[in-house]
Amino acid sequence: MRHFRLLVAVLLSIAATVATASAAAPSSISVTRATLSNGLRVVVVHDPLAPVVTAMLNYEAGSDQQTVAGEAHALEHMMFRGSATVSSSQLMDSLSLTGGDFDADTQDAVTQYYFTMPSQYLDVALNLERSRATGLSLAPDQWAQERGAITQEVTQDNSNAITRLFKKVSDRMLAGTPYAKNGLGTVYDFAHKVNTPLLRKFYGTWYHPNNAVYVIVGDVDGPATVAKVKQLFGNWKPAKLPAQPKVVLKPITGKVYHDTSDLPFTLIFLGYRMPGYFSHDYAAAQILSDVLSSPRGNLFALAAEGKALQTGFQMQSFQKTALGLAIGVVPVSVKPQTIDREIRTVIDGYRKTGVPADLVEAAKQREIAQLQFNANSIENLAFQWSQAVAVQHLSSPDDMVQAYEHVTTADVNRVLRKYVNNSNVVAAYAVPKNNGKVNMGGGPQAKENNMVPPKHHEPLPAFAQNILKNLKVPAKTLAPTETTLPNGLHLIVQPEKISKTVEVSGRILLNPFVEEPANLRGINDLTSALFPYGTTTYSRIAYQAQLDKIAATVNAGADFSLQVLSKNFDRGMQLLADDELHPAFNASDFAIVSRQQVGAMAGTVNSPDYLTEIALNKALYPAGDPYQNFANVKTVSSITLADVKSFYAKAYRPDLTTIVVIGDVTPAQAQAVVAKYFGSWQNVGPTPDVYPPAVSANKPGAIDVPATGRVQSSVQLVELNSLRRSDPDWAALQLANAALSGGFYSSILYHDLREVHGYAYAVGSRFNVGKSRSTFTVTYACDPQNIVPAQNAVVGDLQRLQTVPLSQNALDRSKAMLLGDVPIQQSSYGGVAALFLSYAGVGLPLDQYQIDAQHYLGTSAAQVQAAFAKYVRPTDFVRVVTGPAPK
Repeated sequence: MRHFRLLVAVLLSIAATVATASAAAPSSISVTRATLSNGLRVVVVHDPLAPVVTAMLNYEAGSDQQTVAGEAHALEHMMFRGSATVSSSQLMDSLSLTGGDFDADTQDAVTQYYFTMPSQYLDVALNLERSRATGLSLAPDQWAQERGAITQEVTQDNSNAITRLFKKVSDRMLAGTPYAKNGLGTVYDFAHKVNTPLLRKFYGTWYHPNNAVYVIVGDVDGPATVAKVKQLFGNWKPAKLPAQPKVVLKPITGKVYHDTSDLPFTLIFLGYRMPGYFSHDYAAAQILSDVLSSPRGNLFALAAEGKALQTGFQMQSFQKTALGLAIGVVPVSVKPQTIDREIRTVIDGYRKTGVPADLVEAAKQREIAQLQFNANSIENLAFQWSQAVAVQHLSSPDDMVQAYEHVTTADVNRVLRKYVNNSNVVAAYAVPKNNGKVNMGGGPQAKENNMVPPKHHEPLPAFAQNILKNLKVPAKTLAPTETTLPNGLHLIVQPEKISKTVEVSGRILLNPFVEEPANLRGINDLTSALFPYGTTTYSRIAYQAQLDKIAATVNAGADFSLQVLSKNFDRGMQLLADDELHPAFNASDFAIVSRQQVGAMAGTVNSPDYLTEIALNKALYPAGDPYQNFANVKTVSSITLADVKSFYAKAYRPDLTTIVVIGDVTPAQAQAVVAKYFGSWQNVGPTPDVYPPAVSANKPGAIDVPATGRVQSSVQLVELNSLRRSDPDWAALQLANAALSGGFYSSILYHDLREVHGYAYAVGSRFNVGKSRSTFTVTYACDPQNIVPAQNAVVGDLQRLQTVPLSQNALDRSKAMLLGDVPIQQSSYGGVAALFLSYAGVGLPLDQYQIDAQHYLGTSAAQVQAAFAKYVRPTDFVRVVTGPAPK
């Protein structure tokens, strides 16, 4: 369900690294392999980070094998619609009750299906996967329902100019190969060509054990898990597989594609055909990509010197070829041809002189260091193993590490000169055309509607029935140590031995809406943008060279972080503190960043997403509220370097800072190192108030914000409420929200808006709880004619929840979801850090997850109903539509 939206996200974020190594090396990781008699390959990776498991079944068939656009993608959707032994309702209910996560991904060569859940429910994951592997339902009436949802997905993706442009570029560069097939699908093909006989043929041709790899990662026993897989999947019958489609690459001729976007900046990318996974040149090409994205490289320098807002290089790889994409982002006032020429000049310069050897060595060391970091997330590790074994046809991700070790600078330069050629580049320009308009009156309003199709839960399958019978508080697996330094800095240390790494996450309580002077709005963003420009100790390039020496990654600002091998923890913390506490703030750098921020703001002020945020705040908060005051070109232009230094001194302070250290380090070691480098940090002036004043309830409203190029609308229904995190009703409202949108089809809103009516592809709800003000939000994306009917349905569902108590079964299901989610949140270093930082930000104990679990278990249906009636006002939403207005 992700497709190349992953690449689109990369284009927008300009991410700089791609992890390709595994975590097989750490001593706590063990791997068990087996190939069943029917050909099913099984890989079990024992990762005891948390009592969680990710089970990912990879079929070696995707869009390459389809005959109709979107055929493989449609089958992916139908794999969640039930089988001969487990209905769609039973599948979704069984998954949601575990509190876990699930999804699927149709790529060109594989389709991946995964479940992430507490490891005690591994049998549930295995049984569910077996049910659809051996007898998928593919009922015509279910496809008729799912067709509406998948059409919504296609429409949503086609609303994005970057998606449209990437499709054109890839079509030209991959023409005549299976990789050029439309994996996402089209509205026309789903309406007229894709049907259940077609899907059944694809399923019957490719979905067999001898064409699949089952990767299972987490806190499970390897041999015992292999035995379970053999017991359940051993009688799955293999089949003779057709020949794979041939790949014949045609010569490329250059071309430039244009599209208008609703982005706040102009974005371009230049496409080059690169070697694929199966090529001997692949490892060198990946190192080349890393070098071209290096903060010490000439491409990055275009942004650092003010010629662009952002630059980068990324690869979208296939088995027998790849697309290399050089990316540039400039203000709306700059023509796309300008940054195009600058990027081509950098590429030509490297082709002439070669890339620096020290950047090649740094890229190699970073790729190899990633070997350790991948173990720090169970789900990510499962993706890495699936990618290596099922897609790249490697024995393990470690094979790539060995390949990287053998790459030389000569190899990288040879690949650069052979593949990255500006004479046949295929370029794409996304230029914004935003009119800056907002309609505060909005379109048609929703009407009250209590007529909701009743929800029916079939009895759970036998293998899942024990979930509701054994609800209890999850075992405590975290043992953090808390310390407060004399300067007020709050330190949390969670030792872990899963890998020889340490991850540090820090947060300064900083609220720009409250702390920025009204005439200097935007100063926080400008301050943050200066951190990459070096410190009082090192220049920008020298500082990055120090990080490269230890293969560490640092991000500085109000939210700061460090990833470092544990042997280099002390040096990594020294470099982090140098950037965070001693930024250079040079006048020459400020002049560059100031111009960039002003140029970026010129596009931002007319962008739909920014206008949406402004309009929503205007409708929610009273006149004069700090949340009504936004940055604009005038305020950003007026900021001086002295203003930045003053703001930094007052807002960046240890008594508002929490640092979380997780990994291969003892509490004593972490405390000593943090005190060594952050202990001298001093507070300047009185502690600022970072919280806005409480506000009264908002009035209902409707706002429409046009968005160039979008054919589907993004809808937010938002209202203020008085909920606080410490309120006794918090647990009851989390249970209500779990019933509303937790568990996909098994939730009230998904069932109503997607499964029954097909109004929207995705719908979500959440309570965003702050210390002084909070909101309740429902979001969905849909075609404009469905906006009001969908809102009517939402209102009816909410009113029903206020007037009719949840059944005991429904309540138990919500409890099971939330209890199961507890270990899921702790299944990565990043998840644990986010949990601790959220608790620290509102003054909660670090074992709040267990306190919450106890409250969930003790909450009644009447308490849920009463709390929802108290805090939610279904007819008082402010509706904001970004994109086409309601019809």
